[in-house]
Order: sequence, then C-alpha cells, then structure tokens
Amino acid sequence: MSPIRSLPRPLLLLALGGALLVIGLAVLVSLEQTRAFDRAIIDAVRTPAIQGLAWVLGPITELGSTWAIILMSAVVFVFAAAIGPWRHGLIGGVVIGLASAANSTFKLLIARERPELFEPVVVERGFSFPSGHSALGMVAYGILAVLVHRSRLPLAARRTIIGLLAVLIVLIGLSRVWLGVHFPTDVLAGWATGGVIVAVYVAFTRRVSPEPAEGAVDADPAAPRSDPPAPG
Repeated sequence: MSPIRSLPRPLLLLALGGALLVIGLAVLVSLEQTRAFDRAIIDAVRTPAIQGLAWVLGPITELGSTWAIILMSAVVFVFAAAIGPWRHGLIGGVVIGLASAANSTFKLLIARERPELFEPVVVERGFSFPSGHSALGMVAYGILAVLVHRSRLPLAARRTIIGLLAVLIVLIGLSRVWLGVHFPTDVLAGWATGGVIVAVYVAFTRRVSPEPAEGAVDADPAAPRSDPPAPG
C-alpha cells in the first residue's frame, strides 16, 4: 500500500480537499473572479474596530519569513531526534525546503500581481499567489505540531502547544492581508497548499512509530504481543 493511501480516511479526504481548493482558487484567480470576495475580506481585516490589535501582526508576519522557516527546519530536526527517529526530522527539513521551491514555482505559473486595492503597509516584490508566508508557515509549524502530537509530552501540554501553533498559522496569514501584500485568496491557497504538504509528510513518516515498541503495543491493543517464556 502506498504511503498516501495508508493515511487515515479523514486526513486523506482533507488532503484531497486542500488540493482541489488550491486548483479551484488558481482557476478563479486566473479568470479574475475573486475580486469581490477579496475586497470583502480585506475590508473586514482592515476595519477600524480591530486596528488596536493589528499592531501585533507586523512582528508576527516575520515568523513566516525565510529566516524563521530556516530556523524552524532546525527545530523540527532537533525535536524529531529527541522524541524518536531522527530521520523524521530530516524528512521534515527536506519537505520544508521543497515546499519553498514549489511555492516559488507556483507563483511564476499563476503570475498574479500584488494587491492594488489599497495602500500597503510594507512593499513586497514578486508575484502574489499563493502566499509564501502562509504556505511555509503552515508547513513548518504544521510539521512541528505533528511531532508534538507524537511526543510523550503530557496531553494537556500537547494540546496547548498545538493550539498555539494553529493560532500562529492563522495570524501569519491574516498579517499578510493586513500588511497589504497579499489578497485573502492568496492566503487561503497558501494554507491549503501547506496543509496538503503536511498530510504528505504524515504519510511518509507514520510507518515508523516514534514511541518505543512497548509503548506502541500499549497504544494499539490489536498489535501482536509475544507471550512470556514458560517457566522452567
């Protein structure tokens, strides 16, 4: 059975849905059919009601920048080595690097210009679709969330860390819209692309349990067990 087909059904459906979402958005963007949606979301993100909170989005956007993603690649490797097979961390770092290259290629294929609907807070060069910060943030922090989930940290700690990573991913995407460097559909495509890549990472690393053999058997009552040796 291929690694992708070995994914749990909900995760497989989520990955397929993400891929279809990216393709659908790419088609709609190419046909210039997303302006009304983008404008509505932009107006909501830039409403005066949240301007008092928006100041934090400037620093948060840097957590999706190139230097932060490189740092996260190192964190992923070290964390994976600490909880189980170090090669899971190596695969994670490679996946993050490949995701960056794939995102740059995708931008060239769609060739969407940066937003001109409003005055940007910062100026970014290059094409807009999909958002690289959103995609790579989803990949890097998503893979870290997978490793945290597989770790032996207390359940409450795992849930807290994964929740914080999810909030961070969302805020990085919102920051790109607030700064005026991406359309909301760029961010949605980035999140979806990153989510598919995280699902692929899960597929290629789930065959080897990060837990010791005894823990893996305890976690799966159906797993084969060896009988203790007979006395004498």
